[in-house]
Amino acid sequence: MKLRVLLAATIIAGVVPSVRAQVAVIDPANLTQAVLIAQRVQEHYEVLQAQYQTILNMSQGLGTLGRYRIPTISATLHSAGQWAFGRGWLQGLNNGDPTGAGYTSTTIPLERPVSLPAQLGAAARRVMERQYATVEIADSVAMMGGHQVGALRGYAGQLQGAVQELEGDVLNGLLRYHEMTAILDKIAAGELLGRRQDMATNQLLSHALEQLLAKGKRQRDTEATTMNMQLVTWRDARAVNDAMVVGTGDALRTWRQP
Repeated sequence: MKLRVLLAATIIAGVVPSVRAQVAVIDPANLTQAVLIAQRVQEHYEVLQAQYQTILNMSQGLGTLGRYRIPTISATLHSAGQWAFGRGWLQGLNNGDPTGAGYTSTTIPLERPVSLPAQLGAAARRVMERQYATVEIADSVAMMGGHQVGALRGYAGQLQGAVQELEGDVLNGLLRYHEMTAILDKIAAGELLGRRQDMATNQLLSHALEQLLAKGKRQRDTEATTMNMQLVTWRDARAVNDAMVVGTGDALRTWRQP
């Protein structure tokens, strides 16, 4: 009898710990927090579903988007073959003129000041150099501006092709073109194309500004030359008149009939 009791006690002692190890321990606070998180996730999911359904309803209300397709705006080109003497630069305005060869082929050459009078003073030399610089600056600005116009004409075709591709994706009737990620990609592509157009516009504006600056320098130099001539006339008029009178008198006194 004692042996049976001892055996039963031994079996119970070995089984009880394993039973206790299988009892789940629950923290009420953590459980409450997990339930609240699950509820918020469910609410957000329902909101997203409602927004998605609203977008679908709006897209279906628009109907077909084909009526929003617009024709291509092609870049105009100069008819260079029509003009015999201006053809060089007109072709550069169409396709670009990086070396300025087309521009120089249609302009009057500017002679280089290789031989100057020996009696030319330093002040007069500086005046002539600055007048020469005005012509050189005007040539450089015109060559760069003409090349930029031609380069942008070629770039406009690539930009127009990208716009048409984007237009095709926007107006496509397949559902996969109007999923959330596809819409975001199209928005990003539109912004990128817009920045490219802004860059091209800014380049043209910068060259237009350079033309105005070169024109302003030329007008300023002309006005400065006129003013300097007036000041020299006021300063040296009496001495010049006296010298002319003296020279004329000497000529009359020493003149003899041949």
